[in-house]
Amino acid sequence: MTAEQAAPAAAGPVGGITRRQLYWLLGGLIIGLFLAATEQSVVATALPTIAGELGGANRIAAVVSAYLLTSTVVTPLYGKLSDLYGRRIVYQASIAIFIVGSALCGLAHTMDQLIAARVVQGAGGGGLMSLAFVIIGDVLSPRERGRYIGVFTGAFAFSSVTGPLWGGLLVDTVGWRWIFLVIVPAGLIGLAVTSVGLRLPFAVRKRPIDWAGALLLVTASSALILVPIWGESGAGWTSPRVTIVGVVGVVLTVLFVLRERVAEEPILPLRLFTDRTVSATFVMGFLLMAALISVSTLMPLFLQIAKGVSATSSGLRMVPQTIGITLTATITGNIVSRVGRYKWSMLAGPAIAAVGVGLLSTIDAATGFPELAVYLVLLGVGLGMVFPNMTLAVQNVVSMADLGVGTTTANFFRNMGATFGAAVAGAVVNARLGSELAERVEAERLASFGGAEGLLRSPKVVRDLPTDLHDAVGESVTVAVTSTFRWAVPVMLLLIVLALLVREAPLRTMSAMQSQQAPPE
Repeated sequence: MTAEQAAPAAAGPVGGITRRQLYWLLGGLIIGLFLAATEQSVVATALPTIAGELGGANRIAAVVSAYLLTSTVVTPLYGKLSDLYGRRIVYQASIAIFIVGSALCGLAHTMDQLIAARVVQGAGGGGLMSLAFVIIGDVLSPRERGRYIGVFTGAFAFSSVTGPLWGGLLVDTVGWRWIFLVIVPAGLIGLAVTSVGLRLPFAVRKRPIDWAGALLLVTASSALILVPIWGESGAGWTSPRVTIVGVVGVVLTVLFVLRERVAEEPILPLRLFTDRTVSATFVMGFLLMAALISVSTLMPLFLQIAKGVSATSSGLRMVPQTIGITLTATITGNIVSRVGRYKWSMLAGPAIAAVGVGLLSTIDAATGFPELAVYLVLLGVGLGMVFPNMTLAVQNVVSMADLGVGTTTANFFRNMGATFGAAVAGAVVNARLGSELAERVEAERLASFGGAEGLLRSPKVVRDLPTDLHDAVGESVTVAVTSTFRWAVPVMLLLIVLALLVREAPLRTMSAMQSQQAPPE
């Protein structure tokens, strides 16, 4: 009998466990969540340096895509496996894979080795990102969860801001390899902490794994994700390669659905989609991330090109959004815990976020930073109201047996939304940039700089341009970015319509762990 098997379901003040155990558990999960989330943003800072040392600058996008693809497609698999075999063993396997992948990244000597290592790292990171919220659902009832969920939301938001900062510091001092190698000791700490905190009772269900369904899910998801990645990276949305992979993705998705209808233990139960609350929340997550990613990726472009600030300064100027998300998620969570109602925040959040994005679509080079901070805080307030409660809505209505796969599937749709949103936003802003520059700069002069791509190689190149050309580039970037933001406004408003479909069920007062009557695993 393992230590986890022997662990009693100790009565305690929180969710059936002692408060000391809860703090160990939260600490380990936050470490894992922060590491997985920050690794996505920190690598972007080091990519130019990495490409310079390893060669293959034309393969930079593959370094990012490798992590994004694998961390997305494995998400539902982690949820299902944890439902069958317990959270502890599956979570610790994911953090171990993440540590190994990070070490391999730091030791890579070619771009091919780095890309392969990023695949391994993403396979572990996908589990860390999704299982943290599953485990919280195990130990805290929906009624209790609001008091703690803000911490996790804040950790995720904080990572997006601090990642580029400490990543740039490591690259400039000890070298780019340490943005990966520093993960190893930090990951081991997280592994040790969760070894103490994750000693939870769990009833193992001895059911066969739907390997055919898992294979179809991974391959179909991979093909669909490659559509926006390849479409936006230069292959072209109508290229034969993108068309073929898109058709393959659709065909495999159909085969996956057919397989799940007859599987004894489906890897992604189709019954989840028959609940209108769950289905509406999945779509909300997809659209919300698709809209949000445009702000996250394009605001730094505006700040560094149109406003002329450094990469570090642009990161710091995004902090108001993080503050808005963190404080609002915490406050809203406490209110939800007290009143037992959450749908109001899923309606109000997108409305406030729409106002924030709408105001951001009016910015220009003359916009002051205090004014910009107000707009970002508004956006953060809206996101902080809706993000945690989408997860709460799903966990509150799915059966306890589907808690893991229901939660991770919600994360899967969010990741898919971010992927498609980033690609669409990139395509829209690039097309608009080209037309705006063509209007402001003579064709021969523009061609002499290598076109729009040549002018925008880096913020330093823009800063060194002649004054008239510098101003033309800044105005073009402003128009392209703000016009893309405008598309996010109707998407946010559509979220309100989807939130109306959410059926507000009374918040459960019992956690998944407390509801288990079976012997511990």
